[in-house]
Amino acid sequence: MILQGELKDKKNSGFTLIELLIVISVTVILAVIVVPIYNNLQVSSQLNENSSQIIQTIRIAKERSLAGLNDQQHGVKLQTDRYILYQGSSYSLRDTDYDREIIFDNILSLSLSLNGTGEIDDINFSIGLGMPNKTGTIDLIHDVKGTRGITINEMGIIKEE
Repeated sequence: MILQGELKDKKNSGFTLIELLIVISVTVILAVIVVPIYNNLQVSSQLNENSSQIIQTIRIAKERSLAGLNDQQHGVKLQTDRYILYQGSSYSLRDTDYDREIIFDNILSLSLSLNGTGEIDDINFSIGLGMPNKTGTIDLIHDVKGTRGITINEMGIIKEE
């Protein structure tokens, strides 16, 4: 036999509409706060990863020239949507068998402020010394938000600003 008090307890054992609305509201507020933070982290991560790859590629070109790999100069051709590690005294005189091309995501691009000899977007290093033919700044630009700068000085030191 079921007592009157037991029926009452079974009726009140669920969530009320107010409690459900409060939980949904808190969830929406947290989502509104977290989504922009996640997007900023994603942009920052893309910029960090790609600028590190560019720096590493330029350093590889320098080290290959410094070591005199294949008795050739090495360099990096920088374009707005890609960059190419190559072997040769310039990009136009390179040996295409040694090309390594890296293409950016659609949301990234490069802007160059380089001074020196040769093509404006072609950094080449001397054999044995590793001295660059260009110095200045390379800016990696994210379409949504953010920029990373990479500098190359007269001694061939490459660093992120």
